[in-house]
Amino acid sequence: MVRILIVDDDEQTCKGLEEILLGKGYETISATSGEAAVKKLAKEDFDFVLTDLVMPRMSGMEVLREAKRINPKTHVIIITAFATIESAVEAMQQGASDYISKPFKLHEVQNTLKRILEESKFEEKLRQSANAQKLSKEYNLDIDAVIKSLSNPVRREIIELLCEHSKSRFTDIKEELGIEDATKLSFHLRTLKNARLVEQDSERVYSLCATGKKIMEVLKSIS
Repeated sequence: MVRILIVDDDEQTCKGLEEILLGKGYETISATSGEAAVKKLAKEDFDFVLTDLVMPRMSGMEVLREAKRINPKTHVIIITAFATIESAVEAMQQGASDYISKPFKLHEVQNTLKRILEESKFEEKLRQSANAQKLSKEYNLDIDAVIKSLSNPVRREIIELLCEHSKSRFTDIKEELGIEDATKLSFHLRTLKNARLVEQDSERVYSLCATGKKIMEVLKSIS
């Protein structure tokens, strides 16, 4: 059973999420402070940590860092208000799996949990691919960065889109893929650029790098 640690200084939020997720088959435990969450993380294993970003004394960012230090495989999802979206993106850069904006709907939480579990399975499949390993050596790529960048379905869709259209602007990608959150799209594109799969020219037009084109072949081989 998937175990989730819910962290929020609002006790009602914790109870509400616990009841909802328990009803969906998850095992849940809550903590009403970052310090309490870290103590639980040190004693027990969790598949997910669902934490509010802004809390007194110990913030969600600190919970994220401690969770990853204790167990790098734990998936951390940040809950944030609109005003702190930039901080949430920073959290993803530091290892958070995703963020959910307040006020959120139940299906958003469920879909995010489900997607991240699927990403983990895809990561393992890609890691075992001989073609991916060969490609990383041929182009001197950071295989972990490549695998992490490709585990997200949105980023795979971006690669497929750029493979089909050759070049696209940010607004075209956003419209083609039906992505409402421009901040998240920007983060996904930056992740692909850092993994040396996508590049951007002086006119801010995106296209696949040579490695991105080769990776597309790998994706086709394991799909």
